[in-house]
Amino acid sequence: MNIEQMVKKLNEIGVPKHYYSINENLSSDTHVLNHIYGKWEYFYFDEKGKQNDYKIFSNENDACAYMYAELKNEIKY
Repeated sequence: MNIEQMVKKLNEIGVPKHYYSINENLSSDTHVLNHIYGKWEYFYFDEKGKQNDYKIFSNENDACAYMYAELKNEIKY
């Protein structure tokens, strides 16, 4: 899955845009995905400015699949 496919799937399951950030500015209480130096980094940026659940992926597919699963799980609650 690539970013466009992931965003489409997130919209389909009703994940609000403010729940995530993809190569954009940081805001609190947000799942973040950045493409930096050929790698993909994912983390949750909490309300205190701390990076939680930091992960590095070597490809877009794995990074998007992980982020999608995290957001899909969060939207359940």
